[in-house]
Amino acid sequence: MKKIAVYCSSSDQIKDIYFQQAELTGQLMAKADLGLVYGGGMVGLMGQVARSLKAAGGHTIGVVPEALHIEGVVNTIDDELIITPDMHTRKAKMIELADGFIGLPGGFGTLEEMLEVMTLKQLGYHEKPIVFLNADGYYSRLFEMFEHIYDENFAKAEYRQLYHIAETPQNAMAYLNGYQPPALPDKWFV
Repeated sequence: MKKIAVYCSSSDQIKDIYFQQAELTGQLMAKADLGLVYGGGMVGLMGQVARSLKAAGGHTIGVVPEALHIEGVVNTIDDELIITPDMHTRKAKMIELADGFIGLPGGFGTLEEMLEVMTLKQLGYHEKPIVFLNADGYYSRLFEMFEHIYDENFAKAEYRQLYHIAETPQNAMAYLNGYQPPALPDKWFV
C-alpha cells in the first residue's frame, strides 16, 4: 500500500468548505488504497482527514513530536503512532514514510512542510508527487508568488513541474494515480 503524507491545518476555526474537502480527500484516499501519514492530531483538517479515511476502511500513521504528545490533541484512532524526539525528526520521518504529498489548506507549518518537500525534489533528493489542494482558492496568492519567483529568475520556470495544483480532491487523486516523475533541469543557472 502506498502512503501519502497530508500536511494541513490543525485549526477548527476555519470555513466548512475546508473540512468538506478534507473529508472527501480521506474518503478518496481510502478508496484508492492510499494510507495516510500525517501529524497525528485529532483537531482541524488533520483530524478530519484521518477520521474520514478510517471510516472508509483506510490505514493511518500519526507522527507526533514528543512535546506535542498531549491527551486531547493526539488522535487515538490511528493504526500506528510514531513519537519522535522533536519536530525536525518528525518531518524527516513523514518524508521517509510517504510515497507522495498533499497540502490541504493550512498555516505556517503546512507551508513550511510543503516548501521543504518541493525543495528536496528540486535538489533531487526524491521524485515523489506533490499536490496542493487549492480548496476554495486558498493557495491562489501563493501561486502568484511562485510566478513572481519564476519571473524574477529566482527559480526556473520548469520547476512548475515540482508540484501539481488540484482544485478538487478528485483531481488530486487522478494526478497521484497517473504520476510520472518529470525530467527536471539542473537547479543551477549558468
